Amino acid sequence: MKKFIEKNINIIISLFVILGPVIDLLTGLSTNKTNLSLSLGIIVRTIFLLFIVIVSIFIFKKKKLIIPYLIIGLYFVFFLIGNILYKDNVLINEIHGFIRTFYFPILLITMYSINDNIRISKMLLFTTLFIYLLLIFIPMIFGIGFQTYDITKVGTLGFYASANEISGIISLLTPIIFIIFFNTKKNIVKFIFFIFYLIVILMIGTKTSFITLIITIVMSFIYLVIYSIKKKTYKNLMKISLITIIGIVVISLIIPKTNFYKNIEIHLDYLKVDKVTDIFKDEKLIDHFIFSQRLTFLNDKANTYSNANNYQRLFGLGYTKNNKTMKLIEMDLYDVYYSHGIIGFIIFVTIVLYVLINIIRKRNKANYERYMLSISALLIILLSYVTGHIITAPAVDIIAVIILLSLMRRNKKDLLFADKDLRIGGIESAQVNLINRIDFNKYNVTLILEEKSGELLNKLDSRTIVKELKVSNNRNIIIRKITNVLRKLIFTIFNYNNYDFSCCYTTYSYSSNKIAKLASKNNSIYVHSDYKYVYQDEKDFREFFDSRKVNEYKSIIFVSNEARKSFIDIYKELKDKTIVFNNFVDIEKIKKLSNEKIDVEKNSDRPLFVFVGRLDDSSKKLKRAINLVKDLDIELWIVGDGPDRKMYEEYTKELKVNKYVKFIGRKNNPYPYMLQADYLIITSDYEGFPVIYLEGITLNKNIITTINTSDDEINMEDYAYIVSKENISKDTKKVLERKKDNKKDINLEDIFKRRMKKLEKLFDSTI
Repeated sequence: MKKFIEKNINIIISLFVILGPVIDLLTGLSTNKTNLSLSLGIIVRTIFLLFIVIVSIFIFKKKKLIIPYLIIGLYFVFFLIGNILYKDNVLINEIHGFIRTFYFPILLITMYSINDNIRISKMLLFTTLFIYLLLIFIPMIFGIGFQTYDITKVGTLGFYASANEISGIISLLTPIIFIIFFNTKKNIVKFIFFIFYLIVILMIGTKTSFITLIITIVMSFIYLVIYSIKKKTYKNLMKISLITIIGIVVISLIIPKTNFYKNIEIHLDYLKVDKVTDIFKDEKLIDHFIFSQRLTFLNDKANTYSNANNYQRLFGLGYTKNNKTMKLIEMDLYDVYYSHGIIGFIIFVTIVLYVLINIIRKRNKANYERYMLSISALLIILLSYVTGHIITAPAVDIIAVIILLSLMRRNKKDLLFADKDLRIGGIESAQVNLINRIDFNKYNVTLILEEKSGELLNKLDSRTIVKELKVSNNRNIIIRKITNVLRKLIFTIFNYNNYDFSCCYTTYSYSSNKIAKLASKNNSIYVHSDYKYVYQDEKDFREFFDSRKVNEYKSIIFVSNEARKSFIDIYKELKDKTIVFNNFVDIEKIKKLSNEKIDVEKNSDRPLFVFVGRLDDSSKKLKRAINLVKDLDIELWIVGDGPDRKMYEEYTKELKVNKYVKFIGRKNNPYPYMLQADYLIITSDYEGFPVIYLEGITLNKNIITTINTSDDEINMEDYAYIVSKENISKDTKKVLERKKDNKKDINLEDIFKRRMKKLEKLFDSTI
């Protein structure tokens, strides 16, 4: 259970966030039918808060949190004592008020302490907003649900109970809409959603959400204009201006037909004011129209506080008086101060400021997303002061906390790799070796597989988070498509642009391609083969890479210079995106495993050639090696399995060399067989940069190969004998007649360290 929670805390928190609209809906329905002091929402959210606190202390070992918890707990005792001594009321109301107020600082400092383990997707926040809007829109269409206001004004709120809290949530999430819109090109979908969003916030009838939208539009416009001018992208500037004008026109056309507009008219009529501008000529009108009499409530509460005794001034007036709930000011910090006194206010503000200062110190680099998150953070402060129900409302608190923490740079960056499975194979082994070389003190690593299976799974560093995202193979095409669409949708909601780096490690996998592109804007695809040999026709070559939308990747990684050259010969426009990084092998592990005893003995009077790989004649062309057994009197061990094994076995019998050819089969540990070799043999038509090259160099073995390739630091001409495919017997015979080795000395470990540093620059988006 401990390991499960530790690896899935992000999913648990994400589920709680996305279930928020449903929790609030049920709270609204239950509150309307009962007069419970503690609502369903406060009960569920208090349980969640306790869960997060316990997890932070006992699973993530954040022992320092005990100090603020004890301080808050001690204050709570004095707060209750004050209510017992100086008031005659039911304590449950005071406890309720205390939980609502201190929910924010407790949740903020707790989630701050485990922020490295939390990645809440902006798409998840967007989806949460969409659900809130939908659950207001549906009752509105059918003319059911609750009214926003009890008297005078008009508005519809679906089945939600608190207009202030729902408006607060919508307001804080409004900048998230702009982040999602900025990252997608689906203009029709964006337009439809904007109209839907606009209708809902205007039919609620409150001012808060609409004013927030206007602020967000203005601030977004300013940023994009300045950015376009700096980059001298004037076409983009024209586009931004046009979109903004269209948005303003749409808003202007819709407003007069909405509850928001009707409420403005009702309010002005009530105040006997002809124009909105006349409001600002009178302080009382400003208080009534802008602040909904909150300044009056503030003055009344200040008078009550000044008449209280010293104990209440220190520990707060609480929330009830003479068995009746006291009217809140609905300006959050003032409510905290008067309800909890000097000491309670100091504790609240100290915790919040401590986290905010650290967020500023560890802030992420500036870009549009961070800018819009900053707007959302400023809205938290502004709305807390003007409308309240932001940092003293648990329903809003979780959203506010996530937004604030999203501004902070985590100590560890999050990397994601997508692969098919981890069965034994060259690509799969390279994937494991790469992950195991990553510095887990600097990075969190997630590996997503189409199928969570394979012998190499238990070879991964245990700190790797391994997840499965299956691709449905249901025979029913409708069920298959629906299932795959739903799985992709769920992945998108929880992971959209949520990683600092993502990589499609299996070039051919459609699923891995989609995952990598959705998970991060800093994304890469690994190309492990020279595809000009797979697709000799340029049309087929382009079709393969175009179907994977290779142009949408930030970087395209090749394991060899030759594979890169073949690619840029056709995709010249993508040259600047290409980079060469070869695979890794575990040097110490290979040397250790190579000493394992085997039950196969080599023939002492014949040179031993060893082939390791998949028995697939479409690329490996193993008949060439079998022919060498006949032509040169050598012995051949074939380590591996594949679809053409039977054909190769028949071929050895046909040549009558089966006495000197041993089919070893697939082995988890091929290295003892390789150690016995006089030569490792590769007879393929094409490869990227075979892992067996690196394994052979590690074991100091002679290599005979039909593939002449090089990578970021290694040219195989310096470490192997390159023979032609057409004259393989003749060339190999010359190699066998040589008396002196021509291999260069090489320090693979030093190369791997340099390569890893370059990869870290790629992870950090600095290359």
